[in-house]
Amino acid sequence: MLFIPSGLNLITYYPGLFLLPFNFSWILFPIFFVYTQKISIFSNEKVKYWVLYPGIVSFILQSVIYFLPYSTKMEIAESVWHEFVFTYLGIFYSWGIGIWNLRLLNRHRMAVENTFSYLGNKLLNWVRVFLIYLLITSVLVHVLYYVSPENYYFKILFSSLDLIAIYWLGINGIMQQNVLSTLNNKKPGIPYQVSDFKNELKITSKKENLKAIMDKIDSYMKSSEAYLISELTIVDLADQLEMHPKKISTTINGIFKQNFNSYVNYLRIKKAEDLLSKKSTDHFSVEGIGKEVGFHSKSAFYAAFKKITGTTPNKFKDSIAR
Repeated sequence: MLFIPSGLNLITYYPGLFLLPFNFSWILFPIFFVYTQKISIFSNEKVKYWVLYPGIVSFILQSVIYFLPYSTKMEIAESVWHEFVFTYLGIFYSWGIGIWNLRLLNRHRMAVENTFSYLGNKLLNWVRVFLIYLLITSVLVHVLYYVSPENYYFKILFSSLDLIAIYWLGINGIMQQNVLSTLNNKKPGIPYQVSDFKNELKITSKKENLKAIMDKIDSYMKSSEAYLISELTIVDLADQLEMHPKKISTTINGIFKQNFNSYVNYLRIKKAEDLLSKKSTDHFSVEGIGKEVGFHSKSAFYAAFKKITGTTPNKFKDSIAR
């Protein structure tokens, strides 16, 4: 926003626009961090609103400076501390929050994969893409500014790209459901972190035999074929086995070295292999087989099949036919 009036030389004709309080270096990434937490699987944790406080203080100070006489604003703008505080310090603070946000998304991904069999839009991949875009363009803008401070064309270009990105953010933001809410008010105990798995693994190993717990989980899953339920969650399984979700997740991680989603997909692919091997299912399409074993889409079925078997469903079926 600051680049546009400068690039169009509007300040020469409208001095009142000088030092508009629109330098949001301190607050853009923190706002997105709070938004990410509120739609993530960690939304039941205390929201870290404190990350917004420096940005709020910065905006208040900028607003106070803006309403000062023009001559005073000129003196302030030419001082070293003004650019350092409102630009450089704010930039590095925001980049730090942005990197922290990426770490939050990584934790979120691990927790989601340990909770849901159907991932859908629960991984918040679009949030990750938008955040990486913000970080990259922010770095580029400031590098280009350092190289060519008088060139405002690239600043206007990036401002235009930001408007498009904000529009894209708005669309995805409206469509995005709170991930934790998709558990439909089931039992608490989620989310949990990788560190929780390690700690729980030590505790569980002392108290009970992980192998025995895994045998119980495996026996139930195979006998009931609960894995065929397309939106099965670890909470559903915990309800049926009368176990804590964390114990199930810890056991699967400890025995199979994989998350809940991978474990369920493994059972689904084994079922798909069985169906593809039968002549009675020759009239089924590959997509139909995928839906039959619990996958929401053809692409998800193909990806899981290739990951587990090393080949595609069609090639597997052809090899059986030969």
